[in-house]
Amino acid sequence: MDSNRCAEPNSGVGYPSSGHPHRAALILARGGSKGIPLKNIKNLAGVPLIAVWISTDHDEIERVAKVWGAKVHRRSPEVSKDSSSSLETIQEFIRLRPEVDIVCHIQATSPCLHPHHIKEALQMITEQGYNYVFSVVRRHQFRWEEVDKNEGRNPTPLNIDVAHRPRRQDWPGELYENGSFYFSTRKTWENGLKQVCHYMVTNLSLEFT
Repeated sequence: MDSNRCAEPNSGVGYPSSGHPHRAALILARGGSKGIPLKNIKNLAGVPLIAVWISTDHDEIERVAKVWGAKVHRRSPEVSKDSSSSLETIQEFIRLRPEVDIVCHIQATSPCLHPHHIKEALQMITEQGYNYVFSVVRRHQFRWEEVDKNEGRNPTPLNIDVAHRPRRQDWPGELYENGSFYFSTRKTWENGLKQVCHYMVTNLSLEFT
């Protein structure tokens, strides 16, 4: 696990007097998926990808979610558009549920996420003072600029010196979001993630899109 801090950690102010923040795991499952229709209720090893709070605009997704014991937040048409962002949907969810202090946005398309990653991320929020934690994967891949064939020029390397290609063991690689989960305090979601500066590396290699 790698972590980075670029601001003073969250003090925990604003949590209930009991000292135990209200935590909500939220899966965004819109019915209008263009790649695989209703992909969020497709079965993997006999279990649907949404099996927690489910934020959806679709009757069948709601039905499957409830069968598997999930709570359902019926999202509004305003945040169910093709152009709607995850942030807008999460902000609507916490606006309607003032009791929630921490939201873990779990991607339904990352079914191989291990529970210990979720526990570790939650501890970083509740015990170590982070206010935003998300999953990334380390990649050792050389990136190149994409150019149009008609431009008549060669592509430019973006992260290497072509004359001095590092060996894998000599290069730490780069960190890429893998979209498995995003943990954050209520305040951080409300302010639009304008102070995103804490991150977590989980070494997840399986990605579903």
